[in-house]
Amino acid sequence: MSHLKPEDCLSFFSEALNILKATHEPERIVSLIVDRIVRMYSCQTCAVIIIDPATEYLRIFANHNLSHLYVKNFRRPLGTGIIARMLSTGRPVLISDAGQEQEAAKEVQLEHEFRSAVCLQIIAEHRTLGYLHADARESGAFTDKDICALQSFADLASITITKSYLYEKNLRLDPVDPETNLEKYAPFLERLRTSISRAEANNEHLALFILDVDNYKKIEGTYGYAASKQLLKEIAGIIKSRVRPMDAASRYGFDELIVLRENSPLAKGIAFADEIRHAIEETEFTNNKIHTTVSIGAAEFPGNAKSDEDLVLAAKEALYLAQHEGKNSVAHI
Repeated sequence: MSHLKPEDCLSFFSEALNILKATHEPERIVSLIVDRIVRMYSCQTCAVIIIDPATEYLRIFANHNLSHLYVKNFRRPLGTGIIARMLSTGRPVLISDAGQEQEAAKEVQLEHEFRSAVCLQIIAEHRTLGYLHADARESGAFTDKDICALQSFADLASITITKSYLYEKNLRLDPVDPETNLEKYAPFLERLRTSISRAEANNEHLALFILDVDNYKKIEGTYGYAASKQLLKEIAGIIKSRVRPMDAASRYGFDELIVLRENSPLAKGIAFADEIRHAIEETEFTNNKIHTTVSIGAAEFPGNAKSDEDLVLAAKEALYLAQHEGKNSVAHI
């Protein structure tokens, strides 16, 4: 449980926001966040762990009580366990007693064994940036009542990291993602919001899909970085050739693409998504004649969600289902 008074928390957030307004140095603020969490909860370990956009592996951005060598060598795939679920769905991981939840504790553990721990998603504009990890030597150091306060710290880290990303992006402003020739996510998101408003006004449906390339890292490891990037561009080309002028497609993640299908009920949307899935399955990519497949999560407005945020989340949850039901499939919730 927290050992700081509410006024101390308010003072900290004011301090952090003042620094945030004045600097483009995210490390300074995120390190401050880690420090305050350690002080509030007497943590053994605290870390902000982010998804490296260049590799989509997890790496440690800032920490307390982790050795330099451990941080340097830390490079984890997103995986398929409880951390992956938390990153995908946003549901916090809370371990009150590691002795009673040994399997979960083993997955969550960083350098040191612990008795209790909590992990919370760091997210911005529906895209997962990473997660906040805190653990303690005592059981019950974190409870459900602490989740809200700790999520506020995670949200502050999100704002800090996003501001840094946007600053770097503005230095090389371009609405088109150069690796896929699709629209970047920021303008796509604005289009999605406009489309939802129009669909609501006209009592129409629209469908949203998130596609993830199956076994992408294995392909990169086998054929090399350049071939994997060419494959992604060619998959994007298949999608681009099938979307109508009223639709939109964008780069969403490292090997993920997102598609908006206007005036499309869920059944028609799923049929369209399956057409794309089949076309990708039947194509040989790059000069290496690579075969691959995609997992697709589908969601519909207004059937699955009433806002852009909830619609993207619904598509992400559906994608999680597709990935864990054998891949090369289209799933919906």
